[in-house]
Amino acid sequence: MRLTEHVSLVGSGAAGFDLTDPLDCHVYLVRGERAAALIDAGAGRDPDAILRNAAAVPAYLLLTHGHADHAGGAAELARRLPGLRVLAGPPADAWIAAGDERMISLDRARAGGTYPAGYTFPACPSVRPIADGTSIDLGGVTLRAIATPGHADGHTCYLLETAGHRALFTGDSVFTGGRVSLQNLHDCRIPEYAASLERLALLDVDALFPGHHEVSLARAHRHLAAARDVLARGLFPPSTT
Repeated sequence: MRLTEHVSLVGSGAAGFDLTDPLDCHVYLVRGERAAALIDAGAGRDPDAILRNAAAVPAYLLLTHGHADHAGGAAELARRLPGLRVLAGPPADAWIAAGDERMISLDRARAGGTYPAGYTFPACPSVRPIADGTSIDLGGVTLRAIATPGHADGHTCYLLETAGHRALFTGDSVFTGGRVSLQNLHDCRIPEYAASLERLALLDVDALFPGHHEVSLARAHRHLAAARDVLARGLFPPSTT
């Protein structure tokens, strides 16, 4: 599903557009003149559908965080695509590399019925850390990592910049309407979340591509501003979960 000149939606589950496995988050393909990158990997139960929809061989897999619906497919994609550079914000990179189901809170999510009893998170030893501010040049398109902890430790957004257009891939940090995702997990931290939302509100972006639900193709800064305005009143934005 082509969204903009450089961005296609190649995966999306039940909390989105039902393109691929129901557990998948939104998975985006970003194309530049020299290379392509996937944003997130889905849950890993149907990588064939994601690769088929991509119709391109990505050089990068940029993970927004370690939760299984976003990173569970990383190991299989890395296996199928030799040379794929898999990157995630620390400390989530170490948890993904080790397949640490406790630290990514899969044990609690599985016990709560979010994932089936037999679902497991395969380790992806090839994942490497991506530092805040790191830029990746795809050729005419750059992606810049923005550390945004709060929803989860290591959460990272990615800012796409090209001539006359800016888009933000927000994972589970902020959604359309300024909504957020608060969960009763060990690394969901409200002060850090508030600081991340304040930081994102400083960005002037045209498009907003979150990890679930609706996307915004124009005037997307209004969604970031909506979250900031709620914070300014001493409240916290409404949660999708």
